[in-house]
Amino acid sequence: MTQPTPSSVTTDPRDVFIAQVVRGKSFADVGGLWGTVNEKVSVAHAAGARSLTMIDRVFPSEPWWPAFEDRCRSLGVGEVRHISGDIISVAEAAQHPVFDVVHCGGVLYHAPDPIRLLQALRRITGEYLILGTLVTSTRVVTELGTVSVPESAGLFIPALQRREREILETYWRRFIGDGAGGLTSPTVCDPGNYEPWWWLHTVPAVRAMCEAAGFTYLNASPYWHDNACAMLLTTKTETRHGR
Repeated sequence: MTQPTPSSVTTDPRDVFIAQVVRGKSFADVGGLWGTVNEKVSVAHAAGARSLTMIDRVFPSEPWWPAFEDRCRSLGVGEVRHISGDIISVAEAAQHPVFDVVHCGGVLYHAPDPIRLLQALRRITGEYLILGTLVTSTRVVTELGTVSVPESAGLFIPALQRREREILETYWRRFIGDGAGGLTSPTVCDPGNYEPWWWLHTVPAVRAMCEAAGFTYLNASPYWHDNACAMLLTTKTETRHGR
């Protein structure tokens, strides 16, 4: 799954949120195998997590798992549990795992059914979810024109009209090149395929979806040139913040 690489001159807010809540707790990283360098298991380890798990739909026979193991060894990370499977299938199993802290980055906009994905994350989250996802601003401006997006909206990429698609493709190509399947490169948008970019939601829309899935919003911070947002969410309803 395509994920942005955080700027080397700024602190990734996901790392900050993980460090705030993970000490002494069990931690799972959902979908963190892409390129191995975007994983957050090593971040949780450095911040004092009690146990570590990587969950990814990549098959056990694929080379990303050994690459992840090599990375963990190089960083001095100890034992990491591996779960190979789609997070929805993992979470909807009768005996699904639960972790104190869960990180999920670069997955939401790839999910054909984002609410079901968030519900799956809610099922495996005991206390805190750190969610990272690409987002759209309410005005996307390029030399080709402007796409205006209501604050409450999400852009469904397969439904983009020609002019909208041209403007958005021009904008995102600056950051991701041909890496945005369905937007800057052709792909098959099949409901079973997590490779395309299915959605680009606004930050308020992401927050509202998380709350609808049963999370309480705590904090948020932009990253990657404001094209992505990290949210700290909790299952503890008594800590609910106002809008």
